[in-house]
Amino acid sequence: MCVNEFVGTRVLIAVLSVALATACSQAPAPKPSSAPPSDSAPAPVMSPLGNSDPMELRIERIGVRSSLIALGLDPQGLVQMPPVNEGMQAGWHQTRPQQWIIVGRIESNKAIGVFYRLNDLLQGDLVEVSKKDGSVARFTVARTERIIRDDFFAEAVARDQDEQGLRLITCGTRDNVIVHATPAQ
Repeated sequence: MCVNEFVGTRVLIAVLSVALATACSQAPAPKPSSAPPSDSAPAPVMSPLGNSDPMELRIERIGVRSSLIALGLDPQGLVQMPPVNEGMQAGWHQTRPQQWIIVGRIESNKAIGVFYRLNDLLQGDLVEVSKKDGSVARFTVARTERIIRDDFFAEAVARDQDEQGLRLITCGTRDNVIVHATPAQ
């Protein structure tokens, strides 16, 4: 019996070795990736204006990172402003199928607001909006306007409604800044 077990073990090892060699020779070994390992895949880049609600605004150049709250309309049909006591909170409203506005304060309760440095944006700067579906909408600043005038917010929202893309609008002060951004290429 010892001889049969020894021969059977050798036959089994030989069969497994041939199977392993055959399997390994059929496909080349995968090349190691030069990219660093990642816990999560990057968010897919999709059409900037889709059916998914915006969730977060990021503007690296001026240090802005804010969650976004949906802004409704007041009784007169005007877009509401973010809460006055939450100066670092920005809000969004879709004015047309191809246009969003994001509204934020320059200051609130004598402290700087989320859009304190909005006027520092330059043509070509990147604005990113993470959306509920996990995608990221990217926009490029086309131009910036600064208008010193009281009660300008409603007019700022109403103007340029034929533009496609994103407008960032300050609210709550006499210093009104409007940034026009188009979908990034």
